[in-house]
Amino acid sequence: MRLLVNAAIIAGVAVSAAQTPAAAAPNPINTIKVPCSVSALHNAVTAANTNTAVLKLAPSCSYNLTTPLPAISGRITLKGANTSIRRALAAAPFRILDVLATGDLTVEDVFIMNGLIGSGDGAGIRNAGRLNLRRVTVAGNLAQLGNGAGLANTGRATVRNSIFATNLALGGDGAGIHNAGDLHLIDSTVVGNVLNNRGAGLFTAAGHTSRVVRSSVNGNLSASLTGGGVASAGTTTLRDTWVRLNKSIGAGGGVLVLPGGSVTLDRSGVRDNNPDNCAGPTAIPGCAG
Repeated sequence: MRLLVNAAIIAGVAVSAAQTPAAAAPNPINTIKVPCSVSALHNAVTAANTNTAVLKLAPSCSYNLTTPLPAISGRITLKGANTSIRRALAAAPFRILDVLATGDLTVEDVFIMNGLIGSGDGAGIRNAGRLNLRRVTVAGNLAQLGNGAGLANTGRATVRNSIFATNLALGGDGAGIHNAGDLHLIDSTVVGNVLNNRGAGLFTAAGHTSRVVRSSVNGNLSASLTGGGVASAGTTTLRDTWVRLNKSIGAGGGVLVLPGGSVTLDRSGVRDNNPDNCAGPTAIPGCAG
């Protein structure tokens, strides 16, 4: 009798297992190898906008663009290996990467260089959607009238282990980064960016938030106004971060707080900036002059 009962239990388990549908396998993300060809990159971005894909860029390739890439409207990863995407020197002005509100772009191990715009924001990258940068260098981009020569963010941007260097804004704010959205800057460097207005390294717009963690904002220059390193009309938090050797013509060589804005220093240092370290309508706790 016991053997019959055990057999019945085993049979029941077997039937139950057979009736349980197997979990559906996740849809694999399409991976496309993109040869070192500008036309191939254009075509790959166009296709990935309608079919989520990882675009594996050619190692040590320089994609010298003569026309702008399609705007990013889908979910795309650009994965390089010592790879650069740049505007060709003789090409007409355009930005390098443009992420629309529906776009979700991840960029890894890529140089973004030589973007040029006469008006508008973001010569290197303009983001209105979701942006993730990992081990990316954004350098040598020029915004003649707009904000954010390196990065102009109005969406959500997370930046890790990246460099913003030698970007130039002649008429706007935030030569390295202009944030009018939500920005997380982690383990990154903002260095050698130059503008005529405010926040040569990082500018946070009113009503928006920048969180800077374990990073450095060093050697940036406001050639005509104030806020050589960081300028904030919104909410900016610096944690475990150095702001050093920045310069401005007016006050706030290191950090400038604009009316309605705030800057919080958490285990961070603001030192050796010219003509002063911090300035604004309210004092910044932890910052000496």
